[in-house]
Amino acid sequence: MSRHWTPRRADLSQHFLRSRSLAASLITQAPVNRSDLVVEIGPGRGILTRELARRCREVVAVEFDGALSEGLRKRFVSDSRVTIVNADFLRFQLPDVPYKVLGNIPFNRTAAIIRRLVQADSPPQDACLVIQREAAERFAGSPFARETLSSLLLKPWWQIEIARRFRRTDFDPPPGVDVVALWLARRTRPLVDRYQAVDYRRFIQSCFGRDGRSIRRCLRPRFTRTQIRRLSRDLRFDPCRPPSGLTFDQWLALFRF
Repeated sequence: MSRHWTPRRADLSQHFLRSRSLAASLITQAPVNRSDLVVEIGPGRGILTRELARRCREVVAVEFDGALSEGLRKRFVSDSRVTIVNADFLRFQLPDVPYKVLGNIPFNRTAAIIRRLVQADSPPQDACLVIQREAAERFAGSPFARETLSSLLLKPWWQIEIARRFRRTDFDPPPGVDVVALWLARRTRPLVDRYQAVDYRRFIQSCFGRDGRSIRRCLRPRFTRTQIRRLSRDLRFDPCRPPSGLTFDQWLALFRF
């Protein structure tokens, strides 16, 4: 079947994988096994759906584009492992049983989709998302890029990695940006417990990301000068650097102190 069987909608920021072998390689690399329920976001023309169905127990493919959804239903009508849902993923009811997420998602909805996943009452065990590199670096932080407010607010509960880099020509049409696979794995033992979660978020939000501020100035409302001097020595950071110069481990140590 031609990959051009359904037209692309430019307004949905759709960029489809070209190669079945690349799709198979991505699924093989993803933490998916035969016992898994997988929610696929934006299956598009079904190239990843096909490979997922071969490697997991059940695939629920959530597609916003009605024409694509209809094409997918016809394509997988005889495969009992695949359920096609025509819906906006941001309004889709997530499973209340263990599940994983995979998707080549619309780049213009990346932040909203990740926020939906990590804030869900029943978040996924793992999520592997094909997204724009700059967005991935913002969520992954160190060691792939500098820490950001987004990465620091996620890392106590999620392990985050850039798992793969793509060529622009891997997609139809080729995007105007670099693309990677971002992997988010929910920690079985959070680094900040639920009783401290609100305090941690307030601490990070109050200290991090103030334009033109040094680490010293950001910490001064909560730490004495002596404490900052000792902590900078023990945690090995320069208090004159901007807050983005600290790693997550250093921020976590400051919070625990």
